[in-house]
Amino acid sequence: MATLLCHIEINSGRELEFEAVMKEMYRRTHAEEPNCVRYEYYRGAQPGKYYSLLSFTDSGAFWEHQASDYHEGFDFAGMIKSLDMEWVDPVAEASPLIETVAVEPADTASDLTKSAAQTYRIEVQSWWQKYR
Repeated sequence: MATLLCHIEINSGRELEFEAVMKEMYRRTHAEEPNCVRYEYYRGAQPGKYYSLLSFTDSGAFWEHQASDYHEGFDFAGMIKSLDMEWVDPVAEASPLIETVAVEPADTASDLTKSAAQTYRIEVQSWWQKYR
């Protein structure tokens, strides 16, 4: 599985636009991606701060999501001030998700998926092994 927590800061005045885009991304992801386990957005305590929890059955499903055509046509660069993508590992018996695993894309993966795999490298922390 691949689970990711995104820390997002939106440029002031672009919050409503960002939320509208995320609603569309949420709708399409859940409707079109059977290997999506979690894909959710949250407002944070500070103005313009958001969080997103994404979890896919495997890394290939995550990379295919990133390469999907519905990521196109939005002004993400204009909306997003900063984005920190943090790979997380669910705690067994305290989360319904399974551990995050890093693998290479399949040889049969599309060029877009392989490119997404290079851009969005999955980072499994060595200290997680102690608790698995």
